[in-house]
Amino acid sequence: MAAHCAPADTAVVRVSGEDAAAFLQGQCTADLRAVSLVDALWLNRKGRVLAHTVVSKEADGTFLLLAPRLTAAALIAVVTANVIADDVIATDESTGWRRWVAWGEIPTAGAARVFATQRYGVPAWDVLTPAGAAAPATLAALAELEALRIQSGVPSVPDDCGANEFPQECGLEPWVSYTKGCYLGQEVMARIQSMGSLRRILRRVASVDGASLAAGSELSVEGKVVGKVRSAAGPYGLALVGLDLPVGTVCATVSGGVVLGAPAALPLAKA
Repeated sequence: MAAHCAPADTAVVRVSGEDAAAFLQGQCTADLRAVSLVDALWLNRKGRVLAHTVVSKEADGTFLLLAPRLTAAALIAVVTANVIADDVIATDESTGWRRWVAWGEIPTAGAARVFATQRYGVPAWDVLTPAGAAAPATLAALAELEALRIQSGVPSVPDDCGANEFPQECGLEPWVSYTKGCYLGQEVMARIQSMGSLRRILRRVASVDGASLAAGSELSVEGKVVGKVRSAAGPYGLALVGLDLPVGTVCATVSGGVVLGAPAALPLAKA
């Protein structure tokens, strides 16, 4: 696959201060101690997903947070919501970079910063280039990459998993640490792990007749609403449905029949 890229609305925030490492460790779902680059979720106290970030541990001891589909102001509000007496400073650096998503082949770095991401189901990278720099690869429409993601059954924040969903409902469990110790929402995560108390799951869906699906469409079985399409591209989509519905179930929508497929999952979680 050739290298392609599209402009992105990724927020770029640097977190610094003497307490930055300990503070972030106690706020997000990822264990930041033994890695330099990791995906992290930010949860509320009820365990629902507020944001997804790529976290890069920088050589100077600061942390660079990249948040797709979120403004820098919103990200800073999520990250610093529980700062009390901590020496933690969050700075918006978004305007200092041109922000891209690249896929296919790894883009030539040069003066760019390149961060691998697993959130599309194909080899892809978040790329930051200096202001005024050329595109890091051949320009293409971001919709092309979104279609690959949906066809691969890879969940997205916030389209498929947001402030009303648990990570485990949407195939995002690989981004949740159960061993790092306390963090916001950790008690709920531990309870789900031990009791398996989920009622919904995000599944791949496909139109039975090739008709295009629409995000937001309700799915029903025998007149009862059983779920909703969360994201769609052509005849393929991802839908949050009742956990008890087996693979192969045919649901009705306003545009026709939809068949339920395998659960959504990150590439790391796939067999």
